[in-house]
Amino acid sequence: MNQKLDILKQFKIPRSISTTNQKATLKKLNNQSMQTIVDKLPPIHPQPLQRIQTEQQDEQQCVKYVTAKTLAGQTNRKRLKINQDSLIIKKYLCNQIDWHLFGVFDGHGQNGHFVSRLISQQIPKILENKLLENRTSNANDIKQILINTYQQIENDLVDNSNIACNFSGSTAIITYLMGQKIYCANVGDSRAVFFYRSGDSWFNRALSFDHKPNKSIELKRILSQGGRVEQSFFDGKRQGAYRVWLPHDDVPGLAMSRSIGDLVAKQVGVIAEPEILRYKIPNNGFILIGSDGLWDKMDYESIQKILHNYYPPLNQIDVESAIQRILGETYTKWDQLDAARDDITIILIYVEI
Repeated sequence: MNQKLDILKQFKIPRSISTTNQKATLKKLNNQSMQTIVDKLPPIHPQPLQRIQTEQQDEQQCVKYVTAKTLAGQTNRKRLKINQDSLIIKKYLCNQIDWHLFGVFDGHGQNGHFVSRLISQQIPKILENKLLENRTSNANDIKQILINTYQQIENDLVDNSNIACNFSGSTAIITYLMGQKIYCANVGDSRAVFFYRSGDSWFNRALSFDHKPNKSIELKRILSQGGRVEQSFFDGKRQGAYRVWLPHDDVPGLAMSRSIGDLVAKQVGVIAEPEILRYKIPNNGFILIGSDGLWDKMDYESIQKILHNYYPPLNQIDVESAIQRILGETYTKWDQLDAARDDITIILIYVEI
């Protein structure tokens, strides 16, 4: 730790995120409930819930079935790890029958599970308040509301929680359904995909893009802030995922270019601003949101084959069966290909227009 502190002096890390007392902070956190952490945040005063005027053609209930599964990862020695993934399913956002919020948050680092849990608990409250304050269905306004929501989450984590997040953070992907419209806000490498059938063929539409540091736009920003993007060096060569490093030292080694938290990486171009995609649902189909524990092992064709067996789902049981098969195949592939296993979190939503 002392070595890391020497490395980081030049980056002028604020005192509020000093690593000096990280071990003491972690010990304190381990003796606290997550509720205690949340209680220390500024109160969010709910706005009165009432019907908000929206575009008439989009006022319909599209979400028919929804379910979710999460599975803790394991070490190389087959020991279960703390599940650092969190998720949210919030139907009828702002008391609207056609507004729904779903999200997956994949924590990483020593305190990643605290970060992801904080996001999952706070983001529905913050977003709901901002939507009620602004009372808009304008696409650009909603995108700005989502950006502001992520910024407030980042600020609350850094300024108002006890979570040490110099080297800990989380992905954050949410899909906000407003009638047939989907707004997907994302930082990190969790992912959302829409799978649908047209005629006899299956198609998929990306609702988000992974934020990897070697992608051109992300790379340019990180390099301009003095960071390095390289693979890890072991066994005499560089290999594995591209990671973000400080200019002269091999920390933090973050394998994504956007996240919540990760304050050391924020000194060299990693950002918490979400990329937002807007999409109008064209057909009945499935929205699948997952952490990288799913997407690292399951290709789209394999997922489509499973979904085909349950299309259209006749009831909630069909959707439960579909997600269980997706989770089962993902688990099997991890077991066959790797000694360790990442956390796996999946939300499956069937929409009908």
